[in-house]
Amino acid sequence: MKIAMALLLVAFAASAHAELLAPKGAKGQLKVEYVFVSSGGYTAPAKDVITKWRVRRVVDITAQYAADAPAAVGTLHTGDTAGVESRTKNAAKKMEPMAMDMYAVAAKCGVSLESGNDITKAQEACIEKGVSDYGNNMQMTDIESARADVAAVNETMKSKRFQLWQITSQSGTYQVDEEHHRQVFEMTCTAAKTCKRSDVRKGGGPIPTPPGAKSGAGFSLLEVDTVNKDMVIVLPVPLAPLSYTQTVTTNIPDETGSTKQSVAPVLLGGDMQRMTVSIPGGVTSSGTQTIPVKGDGAEGGTLTVNWKFTRL
Repeated sequence: MKIAMALLLVAFAASAHAELLAPKGAKGQLKVEYVFVSSGGYTAPAKDVITKWRVRRVVDITAQYAADAPAAVGTLHTGDTAGVESRTKNAAKKMEPMAMDMYAVAAKCGVSLESGNDITKAQEACIEKGVSDYGNNMQMTDIESARADVAAVNETMKSKRFQLWQITSQSGTYQVDEEHHRQVFEMTCTAAKTCKRSDVRKGGGPIPTPPGAKSGAGFSLLEVDTVNKDMVIVLPVPLAPLSYTQTVTTNIPDETGSTKQSVAPVLLGGDMQRMTVSIPGGVTSSGTQTIPVKGDGAEGGTLTVNWKFTRL
């Protein structure tokens, strides 16, 4: 019974491992919604300026991906997760004294290992005796440890632990809806005779393709780790400026109203574009992350990221 149960557990683990991997060229789709909101107000210490704002910016992106062949070493997973680099360096360090000793044996027999010249039978016999004597007197601890490191690296390189998904295309829409208001109390402006500035920003539609671009492909990657059962996602973002119409109306002295095209502020930056998520039940997964965004006034708020990756 115990043997049967052990075999069942091994089979289940192998099956779960396989479910996280897809054939090379398999298709996947990632849908991401970014929602940035900010609202508030500010009164200057001198009470001569009052500002208020309400901001909502939304970007929806649908990206298509293709799977690379499973690999032993990850691309996006940081650190030496497979232990390949550290074990290789350890093995080389442990074998370094032995390599130097072999150079010394050869030199004692009148042979330079770097020359590449043929050696005489006498020199060959001298080296064989020197190596034999060295082997009889050496400590095997480091050698066995180095062999274990090399064996572990070889075993790791045979594994199919990681799988990278590369973006092939992306498309999406965006919406900008903002109001910025300012009231001043100076010169002839009073509570009774208000002096205000209203800045309304509206825009939206399909996300534009960058000038000169021949494809909708973007800069986004996903990588699955079948051992830790997680996925690193480098999120897709707009590749071209998102424009909106800015309408300004004001009766503040020396200011004029205007209507113009502007570039929407950047939605993402730094760590907001990269995340690691758990995928215990399979690659198809979804989630939400809420990220506080630091900034002055309307540029400080909350960014909510809703995402779902589906293997097609």
